[in-house]
Amino acid sequence: MAERVLVVGGGVAGLLAARRHARRGAVVTVLEAGPGWGGRVSPISVSGMTLDAGAESFATRTPHVEALVRELGLGADLVAPTRAPAWVVSPERSYALPTTGWLGIPTRPLHHEVRRIIGWGAAAEAALERSRPLGDVPDDATVGSLVRSRLGERVADMLVAPVLQGVYSRPLDELPLAAIDPTLPQQLREAGSLLALAERRRRLAPAGSAVLGLRGGIWRITAALADAAREAGARLVVRTAAETAEHRDGAWHVRAGGGTLVADTLVLAVPRPEARRLVPALPDAPAERRVALATLVLDAPELDAAPRGTGVLAIGGVTRAKALTHATAKWSWLRDAAGGRHVVRLSYAVTDPDEDLLAHALADANRLLGTDVPESRVRETALVEWPDASPAAVPDRRPLPGVELVGSAAGLSGLAAIVGAEAPRT
Repeated sequence: MAERVLVVGGGVAGLLAARRHARRGAVVTVLEAGPGWGGRVSPISVSGMTLDAGAESFATRTPHVEALVRELGLGADLVAPTRAPAWVVSPERSYALPTTGWLGIPTRPLHHEVRRIIGWGAAAEAALERSRPLGDVPDDATVGSLVRSRLGERVADMLVAPVLQGVYSRPLDELPLAAIDPTLPQQLREAGSLLALAERRRRLAPAGSAVLGLRGGIWRITAALADAAREAGARLVVRTAAETAEHRDGAWHVRAGGGTLVADTLVLAVPRPEARRLVPALPDAPAERRVALATLVLDAPELDAAPRGTGVLAIGGVTRAKALTHATAKWSWLRDAAGGRHVVRLSYAVTDPDEDLLAHALADANRLLGTDVPESRVRETALVEWPDASPAAVPDRRPLPGVELVGSAAGLSGLAAIVGAEAPRT
């Protein structure tokens, strides 16, 4: 008899797992609690445009996502973003980040772009890092502890923190180096210094843009994956949440939609707290954090020249938002589709579930962009909220008999990590 596989969660990771199991002959069912597929890679309609509700690009540090896009027949629509430096806005100043660096670590600390931000003294201190012994690098060393001790407080706070906190939604001193890439602690030991590691990583980076998008939005990847999973034989069911899961008589019995589904393999593709709610025998999960993304569509000719490039990172509590993307400046296809309007996206850490984040959005956008767009020129707004995607990889992705963890249940964050983890098994 064919193996019965039940996948809980219809994001990219769940759909990839469903396709993989279906291709090898399993009887596969996917349950998605929401109304559609994709999770953080799904569409949203704002002011007559279909936009990405969450992620809008993918990292090209590994080839796996681009290969998947081409396999799904979307390769002709791959697009690179507009080249422009990211900006940082603090309570005291606004500045463009250096164009050379890795994770905000300057590969040339004495370059004028670095000196104008952190000053001569801090730049000289950072430049001497290569000459100091590296010492012990624990596997759980945080980025903050390493950068502060070796490159100085100003490099950490003014260059590295804005970049990484905008991506990982947690303070620099709480972000393990291994959470970015599990091999980085060993790579640092081999390189002998942070500056040498940054140079090596930049040198090994693929030619071209560090990220890519899709004309029309990367939510199209999920739509194509759902079609591919169906073509492989998987049954996809939306608006149906898994309520309980029990392992007995050698199989998993999952209550959902008023009935019980029985599976030999239970694939969990949901955030770790939800996975542990279903299967309490799983290891403790970190306390759930949530993030929100506010999208504004503006009539704002003053943004035509993209005064702050394609993106702004906020530090020092200058705004409630932690970062902003000027999406119509970043993506030419969206600029054309917007017909003279501007789309900006602001990301927030959710600290109070009752807080009206959209009430902050226009003021935050104006502060970060250096503009004064009145509320009367806001065409439409939208807000979506997600579990925090900060990485915290689990040590074992098959922790119990008949249980497989993928995507966020496995502590993976971002398309590159999720698709890369699936690639060797597909």
